[in-house]
Amino acid sequence: MDASERARLVEANLDVARKAAAMIYPRVREHVEFEELVALGNAGLAEAATRYEPDRGATFATFAWYRVQGSIVDGLRKATNLPRRTWAKLVALRAAGEYLETQAERTQGAAQQGAKPPEGAEALAKVRDAMSAIRTMFTTSLEAMRDAGYDAASTDADPGERLDSGRAAAKIRAAIDALPERERALVTKHYWEGKNLLEAGAELGISRSWACRLHAQAVDRLRKAIADG
Repeated sequence: MDASERARLVEANLDVARKAAAMIYPRVREHVEFEELVALGNAGLAEAATRYEPDRGATFATFAWYRVQGSIVDGLRKATNLPRRTWAKLVALRAAGEYLETQAERTQGAAQQGAKPPEGAEALAKVRDAMSAIRTMFTTSLEAMRDAGYDAASTDADPGERLDSGRAAAKIRAAIDALPERERALVTKHYWEGKNLLEAGAELGISRSWACRLHAQAVDRLRKAIADG
């Protein structure tokens, strides 16, 4: 695709940036204007257009969605001073997008090699695994926030809720400590230091695509360790 075709892609999909901004805005409305989020999303849309490869099967809107979402979160990290709990939610949202994008690419790659898409119980199990992974990423974000000096458990929560929060924190900490060294380093940079996977991967000497795969592997390990713990 030439530059003019990619520019037309961006122009035809500006609604993707607005939809992503609308999803994030309720979480940050006290700190940033909606149109600022749209502008950040448009930057992600333009970046997605430079990397889009039509022959890989995904529509541009699908390909761009997670990049637009990530661009908004990265822009907020650099330009605003959000409350820690809000930031933890956004980190989890960005991480979930990156994880789901990697899973979609795996499924697409398998389909291109002739594998049938999951059906019935197998498809339901994959949905359950994805939801469990998202919960794991949010728990990891909360633990990072706790280390930053904010107690993730509400002070007015009942004792049982605080106990459950403490148990989840202990499980996630033990599971992270048990990760292979590079996965543990990536998780630390992504959740504790707030870096996106491109930045975290660059510091570890790996590409963004490999960092995405490594992140997905780490999340799957954490999810299983917490479930088995």
